Amino acid sequence: MQMNRRTENIDVDLASENLSGEQVPAAFPQKHSRLLFILPLAMVCAILFLDAVLPLGGLWFHSALLTQLGSWPLLPTHLLFPGWAVSSSITSTHPAPPPVPLSWEQVPFLLAACLLIFLLYLLALHRLRWATRVTAGLNLFGGQLSRATARVAPTMLPQHIPLRYIFFSTLLLGVTYMLIPVVTSPDIFSYIAYARMGVIYHLNPLTTLPTAIRSDPVYIHLYWNNQPSAYGPTWVGITSILQWLTLIFGTQSLLPMVVALRLLGLATHLCSTLLIWSITGHLQSLQGQDAPHKRLLATLAFAWNPLLLFEACVNGHNDAPLLLLVLLATWFLLPGKQTVISTLRSYIPAIAMLALATCLKLNIVLLIPFVLIFIWKRTGELSNRKQDGCAQDDCEQGDRRWDRTSMVGATLAVALHRGVLALALIYAGIITLLYAPFWQNGAILNVFRTNPTTYRDINTLAEFLSRLYNGITAGLGYPFASPIGSPAENFTHTLSTAIFVILYALLCWRAIRTAHSLKTLPSLIRWLALAWLLYCAIGTPWFWPWYLVTFFGLYALVEGTSSANVSWGGGLPLAVSLLAFSILSLNCFYAWGPQASFVPGLPGFQWAYLRGLWIWLIPLLAIRYFAHRNQHLSTPRLP
Repeated sequence: MQMNRRTENIDVDLASENLSGEQVPAAFPQKHSRLLFILPLAMVCAILFLDAVLPLGGLWFHSALLTQLGSWPLLPTHLLFPGWAVSSSITSTHPAPPPVPLSWEQVPFLLAACLLIFLLYLLALHRLRWATRVTAGLNLFGGQLSRATARVAPTMLPQHIPLRYIFFSTLLLGVTYMLIPVVTSPDIFSYIAYARMGVIYHLNPLTTLPTAIRSDPVYIHLYWNNQPSAYGPTWVGITSILQWLTLIFGTQSLLPMVVALRLLGLATHLCSTLLIWSITGHLQSLQGQDAPHKRLLATLAFAWNPLLLFEACVNGHNDAPLLLLVLLATWFLLPGKQTVISTLRSYIPAIAMLALATCLKLNIVLLIPFVLIFIWKRTGELSNRKQDGCAQDDCEQGDRRWDRTSMVGATLAVALHRGVLALALIYAGIITLLYAPFWQNGAILNVFRTNPTTYRDINTLAEFLSRLYNGITAGLGYPFASPIGSPAENFTHTLSTAIFVILYALLCWRAIRTAHSLKTLPSLIRWLALAWLLYCAIGTPWFWPWYLVTFFGLYALVEGTSSANVSWGGGLPLAVSLLAFSILSLNCFYAWGPQASFVPGLPGFQWAYLRGLWIWLIPLLAIRYFAHRNQHLSTPRLP
């Protein structure tokens, strides 16, 4: 007992005394203190390099209107590329495409910027993971640290990294992204157009085409001008409030609304970061885990994710607020946020958050069946306990009481099913009430006819296969297929959707039939992450990078509560990080060169059509590599 007590006292003071009692310089905490400042500053430098590359004229991305404040947003470009032309969308109201060779010359700079950002991102996660294992201590003491040290070591770094460090470092990165003077997606101007319809012109944005406001200054910035808003009342309400607040700058100015949407994206990303920190802490406590290092790394991996920051703070996509609503629903599902008896009434706040999320984007409805199955199983487990208690009393009282118990059990079962049905009705009722003011005699349903999601392929394997087929047939001498709505595109779109429907139905069936699944909140989160990833990979032939924002938020919760000893050390976390890289680097395919040139031997097949293959090939190769390595390591070697 005395030796163990003495060992623990020695092991805790790693920075001052080694195993032989000699004094050691306290460089360990100082080194990590420097590291905590160096890592985000290095990422800021990489973001500034991306800031310098994106406005280049050969890439031809759309202006974010920041140059209305002066020429300073282009300062990184002028410093790193002096004399180079910037995008014509920044300098002219009638932009013209650049020469194709110029675009191909500048695309490698964009790819290098994305690669640099992600290498620093992975380096930061690796160094922090390394620090949690205190390998510096292992090297210092010659690998002679005791078991007590191994238990204490992983908890040392989180003591030096409080939540406020994560918050303010993420805020620094987000503000740096906000200074980028271009957008790679014009959706932010569509948001502004629909908000101006409602606030300034008093039109219904869910049924009115943007062509109704041709004279508005936002119209020249629109790409989608032939369809009403595909987003629901939740997003209409949020953007209308922002538009109303920015009217103090005048009705002809668009820049305040651009800044407001970027600030909204940053604010919701920061709130999601705080929720991930809170939820992982609660779930670890419920599971009996003492792993603050996993909580720290999972939260940082989400907070510093370049893709999430880019889409929230540059393109201002509404998937950041969407994720916030999903995480709020998850937070309300925590057992500590409900009553002791876990009544169905306690699930109403979570259902309300999911209803608001569905009224922002309809595709979030794919998560609802799993949430209802989770509630059904949780409340069913409670009713079974009550029924078992009654059954034990009946065994003591006789067969006469058994009949009464059976009746009680049947009543509880009926009440259970009616309760879950009531939650589903509450969910549907909230959606109905929010959509009712925009119904306009059913005109709101026209969005399903005009929205390209219902008939187009883009950024997916379905697009790659259909375009490849059309290119091969054109090369063989057959007539060129239509770029939109070709028979091959219709076939791959239908096939991809059908495969997803079958897999999704099997997933729901398995969730119901598997006895131990979806009985705990961590299990529900894993099922939600899997369902959303399946939707992004197969279920939506019309796919865009920001669709995966919800997945990355759910995966952070999965990684923060997993049973692995050290987070972000295996093949799956690396594959997820590489997925974020492949998604962000997808912007290289949207430069003018890949869209205006064709693969030799495949007429009509643009280089940009390789994007669907690029997205998933990189993470799949990483998973394949680690699976092969683990199989090789587990194979016994012959003497």
